[in-house]
Amino acid sequence: MKTSRILLLLPLLLLTACGGGELVGVHIALADNGTGTVTARALVEPESNRAEAAIQGVGWTPNGRAALLASQGTFQQLSDVVIGGSGGLRFSPTLGGEQPSVRVYVPRGPNVDWLRALVPDRATRVRLAKVYDPSGKTREAGELIRIELEVPGDVVASAVHPTGRGVEADRERKRAFLLLPARTIAEGGEELVWDITWR
Repeated sequence: MKTSRILLLLPLLLLTACGGGELVGVHIALADNGTGTVTARALVEPESNRAEAAIQGVGWTPNGRAALLASQGTFQQLSDVVIGGSGGLRFSPTLGGEQPSVRVYVPRGPNVDWLRALVPDRATRVRLAKVYDPSGKTREAGELIRIELEVPGDVVASAVHPTGRGVEADRERKRAFLLLPARTIAEGGEELVWDITWR
């Protein structure tokens, strides 16, 4: 019985652990030879779940479902990875040498496919926030997207240009990350360029 309760609570704990701001995103672990792993976390509205089937005496709200869908896969070359199809979020690595680097191109606009792959529209995110956080503290679920790159060495630089409202690039040891407010991306504007170097 205790095991089944833990399994039912696990998705909720995962959502809480991620925090309302950085619920969705993409994590890339890059090896020296250019191969690696991609983990994508997307905010979705599932049709139903096992928790509903296991809890009796409740009339479930049709629009009262929110889920974090995580998927993982591998790639042979980072330059082959494109999020959102042609013209989507893409990567240009320069590996080898004393200072390897990756340049990431981040398109902006109301209809960019990479954004729609990770989060629904703003009205839906506001509605899902009430499901994700019944306390009402979270106003918009999935409003901050985290793109993270884990590299084989210590990151020495992580910078994005041009700047945008709420856009932040930073680094910590072997990780570089880019925080992107969904609203800022959807408003449109010049494509963002994120540069990461390590040694």
